[in-house]
Amino acid sequence: MVVEDIFPKLCAKPTVFKNTEILRKGHHPCSLQEVLHRDGVIIQYSTFLKDAMFGIVPDNILIYGTFGVGKTMLTKLITSELVHAVNQAGRKIIVIYIYCGTMNALSPIMRYINQTLFESIPNLTKKVMGGSNAKNFEYFFELVNQSDVPIVIIFDEIDKLKDPNVINEFSRIKECGFTKNNVCVIGITNDTNFYTNLDGRTKSVIGQHELFIKPYNAEELAGILEARAKVAFVDGALDRVVIPICSAFGAQDNGDARLALDLLRVAGELADERGNSIIEEIDARTAKNRIELNRQLEVVGSLPTQTKAVLFASVYKYEQVGANVEATDVYTAYSQICKIINLDPVTQRRVNDYLGELNVLGILSVNKISRGRKRGVYNAVKPLVGVYPVEDIILRDFRFEGLKNVMLKSNVPDFEL
Repeated sequence: MVVEDIFPKLCAKPTVFKNTEILRKGHHPCSLQEVLHRDGVIIQYSTFLKDAMFGIVPDNILIYGTFGVGKTMLTKLITSELVHAVNQAGRKIIVIYIYCGTMNALSPIMRYINQTLFESIPNLTKKVMGGSNAKNFEYFFELVNQSDVPIVIIFDEIDKLKDPNVINEFSRIKECGFTKNNVCVIGITNDTNFYTNLDGRTKSVIGQHELFIKPYNAEELAGILEARAKVAFVDGALDRVVIPICSAFGAQDNGDARLALDLLRVAGELADERGNSIIEEIDARTAKNRIELNRQLEVVGSLPTQTKAVLFASVYKYEQVGANVEATDVYTAYSQICKIINLDPVTQRRVNDYLGELNVLGILSVNKISRGRKRGVYNAVKPLVGVYPVEDIILRDFRFEGLKNVMLKSNVPDFEL
């Protein structure tokens, strides 16, 4: 094979694309005017934050919904619009964004918040970083008082915090007499059960306002895809059936806009691979098969800790028996995992709820099977994705480090849950 000048030759090949970036993950609308099918959510969300226009700290907000419905996008755009409007009114507001998938322990979070506040308050000379959490909080109280403006702290994927109940520390600072004003906490989560699992005191502060962002339907997804396709593809490159197919697949998967956009992009790449100037139905259907497995594994990596523990117990027991696993056996294994990783276990009923969610996501199959006459039925659990890739992804999570160490010391084949 001659590879000389391979990249110039590849770039010279005809393509259906004129701008692939608009279909890739990470590309978001630049303004609220570009956001489609979310007018009601934008109005409600903005209403929750409107007090900041008058120098008043808004109440806390919990934003939840499934994957790809625009929670983070809307939060960033609305708070950005809020900052602009407050500045135009001659006032000031400070917004701090924290992604808990990579920053989930209290110490680095506090250092980051204090650093951001220090840089946002003019004429400060005293800078205190590091030390204990108590020292960091003490400095945080001082900075909040010196700023004397509304402060909004966004915790994206808040369910990934090592201790979500730490929200209490932020939400009760005025009540405890540490500061003149509270701060506004916005929590964003994919886990619709996150609120249920919180400590009662935390529920009372984080749930002052709740906003559920519903999944997109097929018609709404089609509108989003059509708007992006006009910019992404050359004229005439898209068969008329492709967008309906991609939007239908996205609607079936919890109304996930990211999946629908991925399908459209990969369909275009497949058309290029075939040397075809038109993206056809076969490209859309093949794209679904190509990205389905990778997407399932990506979803596994973003699951909450409790759901990961239930999933690991399911696939590990399936690996042992090589057949359907009873939900009661899954619960036994799950309980042992909780002991190993110091996770508070939930009830069998809650585990069944998690199994149902994993079934909806297409990661597990959960079916009722009869034991025979007068012997009742049981929930039979079976993975729909590869056992080893799922285990590997879950064990990469630092919260499962203890389980990983136990498995390594037990030489895996002899290890039993």
